[in-house]
Amino acid sequence: MTSEIQELQAIHMSVQTADLNVVGFDCEETITLSCGLMNIGRGICSVNINPSTSLIPIHRGLLNIEINRPFMKANIDLGMELFLKTRDLLLRTSVRPATLVLLLDQSLSVNIKGDLLINRETTRKINDISWILPLK
Repeated sequence: MTSEIQELQAIHMSVQTADLNVVGFDCEETITLSCGLMNIGRGICSVNINPSTSLIPIHRGLLNIEINRPFMKANIDLGMELFLKTRDLLLRTSVRPATLVLLLDQSLSVNIKGDLLINRETTRKINDISWILPLK
């Protein structure tokens, strides 16, 4: 029996918790999200969103995928203006969770059950992010 394999260029995640971290006397802000995976069979992703300290707005990110457990970790740097906009959007309370979509530089393979098919820990570059925010 052959299994169907699907290539995913984007990972959809449901934001379960969102925390605004204010650190130090300088009150430097970061955002930490805990997300459940939607288009991969099981697993969670911890997402750290940081404001870029560069004078020129730099948006970049990396996604690290572990092999021994269903866990991913994303680190995303956003230019200050986009960081503040993202923070303000996430501060709005809603009945349903927000969805975060990470567009990757290289696709990931999943089988028909939604299981991720990787042989070793891997890192993918995040080319872009999108948000799906519920309206009232």
